Amino acid sequence: MALITSLYSARLRTRIIAISQGTFTACHLSGPVVGGMFAAMHWWRGSFWAMAPFMLAFAALAYAKIPEQLGDESARHRPPSPPLLRLAGLAAGVCCVAAAGPVQALPLRLLLIAGGIAVVGLIFRLDRRAANNLFPARALSLNAPIGLGLWILALHGMTQTSVNLFLPLLLQVVHGVSPVFVNFLSIIISCGWTIGTFAASGWSGARERLALASGPVLAFAGLVCLTLVAVQPVLVLLAASTLLMGLGIGIYNVHLVARTMASAAIGEQRSLASALTSVRSLGTAFGAAIAGVVASTAGLGAATEPQAVGHAVTMVYLFCWVPFGLAAVCMFRFIRLALPRLAAAPSFAD
Repeated sequence: MALITSLYSARLRTRIIAISQGTFTACHLSGPVVGGMFAAMHWWRGSFWAMAPFMLAFAALAYAKIPEQLGDESARHRPPSPPLLRLAGLAAGVCCVAAAGPVQALPLRLLLIAGGIAVVGLIFRLDRRAANNLFPARALSLNAPIGLGLWILALHGMTQTSVNLFLPLLLQVVHGVSPVFVNFLSIIISCGWTIGTFAASGWSGARERLALASGPVLAFAGLVCLTLVAVQPVLVLLAASTLLMGLGIGIYNVHLVARTMASAAIGEQRSLASALTSVRSLGTAFGAAIAGVVASTAGLGAATEPQAVGHAVTMVYLFCWVPFGLAAVCMFRFIRLALPRLAAAPSFAD
């Protein structure tokens, strides 16, 4: 994201972001199938070993192709030292959340999640006063496009990870799907996301506003449908619900990212671009932990009966209504702040 901000103009960013997000579809088409094959062979570690060559190839390409300096950098200026303490604080906050997963006692689990939230909040507060910021100014503000964009991405990350984590369990235990094909609903979400991204990436003006306003509504409707049909023995309904959810996310996400980038002040574009992914990852970590608490409270535990698993997954998806709904509310405020000229434009009757 930082390279996209630095190497491409605002006019081209939606197209480039669409292309970069489109690559995820190829990964979602091939990766789960490979993982399912290893699961069917009862050698789950093999799926991790299979990733090693790809990671080495990525490291080699990054070393060979990423430029040493970008156009706005000067070799005469010494880069600031890395903010190791703040990075360690973020890691500690995420580790607190991750540690809540295997904890059986609900009060201790909630305490760990609350502690993780407090640590991350403290790091954001310290970062505002630092000379070399990890995050742009007003990163948590609900009165600025930057803050709203980051909140939407974090809430979106909470929902997406919770939905995707429990889809394989739902399909395998409740619907009896083979491990090789157990991720096909996640693939459908990815395909819908890509279709929506490429369909709306070239929109501007009133159509951009339409994408930002309608995308969250479509995605939320897909999540509601998914919750209602989760335990119904009709996989077509599950597929249609996940497709609608992915389509809605794809329609708005590319414009949300581009508009949030465009709202950054001079000198903050690079930190904002990197914050887009890190904040979403924080939302993913918190979403996974809280979804685990909800599932455990709903009686999942070590349950393997279809009825118990279906009930727990349904409760998790009901929980997801909250962050996804808040993301939609934030989006409408984002539209008012980030697109003020369109909001104030005269009607055709005038």
